[in-house]
Order: sequence, then C-alpha cells, then structure tokens
Amino acid sequence: MTQNETHEARADAAPESPNALDDQGRKTGQWSESDPHGGVIVGDYLEGERHGIWRHYSLDGRLRSEGPYEHGVLHGTWTWYRANGALMQRGEIDHDVKHGRWERWDAQGRPLDAGDYDQGRRAGE
Repeated sequence: MTQNETHEARADAAPESPNALDDQGRKTGQWSESDPHGGVIVGDYLEGERHGIWRHYSLDGRLRSEGPYEHGVLHGTWTWYRANGALMQRGEIDHDVKHGRWERWDAQGRPLDAGDYDQGRRAGE
C-alpha cells in the first residue's frame, strides 16, 4: 500500500471470535477485546500471549492500526490509519521498541517525515 492509498476495513467485517481458554486457563485462538482507546482489538492468542497480526478497529468500524505481536510483545511492522482510511504512520517495532524505519504522512497523503530508530532512539540524535 502506498501513502496515497486508503484502507477501508470495518469491524463488522472482523471475524467472530470465540474468546476461548485452553486447559490451563490461558487465552487461546482468536479473541476480540475492548481497545483502551475505544473500539475493539482482534487477534490470536498463543499460550496466553498475543501472537500474530492484531487489528484495532474504532467504534464505527474503521481500521485504526494493525501489526504483529510475537509472544506478547509488539514485533514487526505496525501501520496506523487516519479516519478517512489513509496512512498516518508506519514503522518497525523490535520487541516493544521502535527500531528501524518510521514514516508519517499528513492528512492529504503527502510525506510528513521519515527517520530511522535504533532501539528506541532516533538515529543521528
């Protein structure tokens, strides 16, 4: 997806989640949970930890952000969207810490800024 493309996803398109527990009482499989920022978070649990792609939807069903967890921590490329579905920002996270390339776009889809991070610190600072 380029910075000028939009992403239109709706919570009603999100799969139903069984919110199951395994034999040891740990969350397992697909879950839907309340998002502390409003809306819902949908993704999978593995052995009681978030694992794989998780998607955050707003109360009106818009996709707000998406990205992977690895055994309970943010790890991989995360993307955030504006209310109109356009890209807002995208960046790499390495075990809950910004690491790698980060890019942001303004409301019109024009590049706002970009930079690299090294374990949470902006490179070159």
